[in-house]
Amino acid sequence: ASIGPPPQFAGTPGARGNSRRFGQLLPARPRSHAPRRAAPICPRLEGLCMSKAASESPPSKKLRVEGLSAPTTTTAMDAEPAEDDLSQRWSSLATIMGRPTAMGGEKGPLKLPGAEEFECDPELHEMVAGAKILCVGAGGLGCELLKDLALSGFTDIHVIDMDHIDITNLNRQFLFRKKDVGEPKATVAAAFVNGRVPGVQVTAHVGKLQDHEPEWYKEYNLVIAGLDNIEARRWLNKTLCDLVDYEEDGSINPESVIPLIDGGTEGFKGQARVILPMHTSCFECTMDMFPQNKGKAVCTLESNPRQPEDCAIYIFMKLEDDEKAGKATFTTNEQVFVSSGGAAEGAGESTGVVLANENALDDDALPEDCLYTVKLADGSEQSGVKATSLTSLKTAWDATFGAGTRVDKDLREHMVWIHSRAAERAAIFKIDGLTYDKTLGSVKNIIPAVASTNAVIAAACVHEATKVLSYCNPLLNTYLLYNGQSMAGGCDCSTLVFERKLTCSACRKVLVVPAAASETVGDFVARFKAESTLDPPMVEPQLSDSAGDVFYASKGMLAQVKAANLGQPLSDFVEHMETVSITDSHWDTETVVKLKLNLSS
Repeated sequence: ASIGPPPQFAGTPGARGNSRRFGQLLPARPRSHAPRRAAPICPRLEGLCMSKAASESPPSKKLRVEGLSAPTTTTAMDAEPAEDDLSQRWSSLATIMGRPTAMGGEKGPLKLPGAEEFECDPELHEMVAGAKILCVGAGGLGCELLKDLALSGFTDIHVIDMDHIDITNLNRQFLFRKKDVGEPKATVAAAFVNGRVPGVQVTAHVGKLQDHEPEWYKEYNLVIAGLDNIEARRWLNKTLCDLVDYEEDGSINPESVIPLIDGGTEGFKGQARVILPMHTSCFECTMDMFPQNKGKAVCTLESNPRQPEDCAIYIFMKLEDDEKAGKATFTTNEQVFVSSGGAAEGAGESTGVVLANENALDDDALPEDCLYTVKLADGSEQSGVKATSLTSLKTAWDATFGAGTRVDKDLREHMVWIHSRAAERAAIFKIDGLTYDKTLGSVKNIIPAVASTNAVIAAACVHEATKVLSYCNPLLNTYLLYNGQSMAGGCDCSTLVFERKLTCSACRKVLVVPAAASETVGDFVARFKAESTLDPPMVEPQLSDSAGDVFYASKGMLAQVKAANLGQPLSDFVEHMETVSITDSHWDTETVVKLKLNLSS
């Protein structure tokens, strides 16, 4: 089963392309051949092509790829490919979009009555190629996505990633080489693709998703994500949902909808899904699918580690304990550095585990005067070790990297230090099999990646990206599950339909509520409480504007402070069609109801 673009995308007869996000933003492709025919084209693209065709000047020189702009930067390819070969590079996609087909357009349940059908055009692929694509992540899945996007004819690709290349990445992240270790993934990946695929321009952005304001994401026609971090995916999903605007009649403004194609892999399993923000189910709607992290009992990690990963998790846990730094008291089974003299300066001379505090029953003993029995890495035991000869992991960490330095899981120096300490602990407890990869996997909660799974999921994601921009086929509805190691002894794929969660904190329906600009805050709240059918109902609401400033509260000191606002008109606090957020102390903390106030004079 498949679904297509939301009804708002389909538009109304006779107005195709005039209010479409993709129609307004995709650049017209310069051509040296005869003018385009007057036949209609895909609704998403027509508006922009018609509006910009007149302003496009002909190319100053013959393009290396017909229908594509010349690259703006010098590529690493010295030999110019034959033009005949390049003109046929995407002939298969051009054929799909340029010939009549019964599969074009949306045949699924979201098709609006009277909506226009897909109309083929030989030049449609050239226009789709000009879409501005944001690829999130340049790791194992991200490298595959970039490769597939470039080889599917997309010419304006942006990639964002905060990580740097590690030697362990090279076995599956094929855009990187040994000389690139330590360099930003986004920068190296962009340079590789730019040098390998003529006519494609990949722009790198190094940093976190949160480094950019939400408005920055409005520049893109589509976002395709290959993240391995659930929190980052939730943030991106919510940001795109928040960017959706509404008309005064409550319908979605299609120009503000930025489709999100989300891919993920875990060993031999993977998923690809199509998210049309505020129309289909979003990532947050399916958070219940993710298993809860069961974790490890602290007592097991400290006193009886059983697995190699237990040792790495223990070290990381101790480094996160800010209260331990600088203290001279040590607990049983705590890992320490042992120095032969005085207070240790840094890592000490050997590693050990505290077996007992010999002064535990002496209430008058000062922490710095206590004596300890310590088991060393070679299996020997030492008694009568002074507290001043022991150094905690946290203190040694601060001495090595600086006081207050937090563990950066993406910084190799930090992870090497943790692995070294974990290996020492594994030796003390006679646990074999701890490798650097296992340390990374346990601390970063990484599932081993399989290159073939990345390739399959990336292909599915880019396939959906091509469809969502062209209407050449119905879209995925809404989730593809791939299993490369099924119980039957092979691989299988299945599609699942995920419905929107009505109480989803990210894509809960935004209500457009009419109100008079002169209506007072108190009157509006009373009227809305009486008329609304919210589930759960409002009991003690709190209202804030789009900037987060509270202008109405029901209880507590804040209610007393905001009491003067009750008699003020709404127009003093919010503008026409501004978003108002409602929370309530009787709701759970994640529930937020959003309104758009349609103010009339």
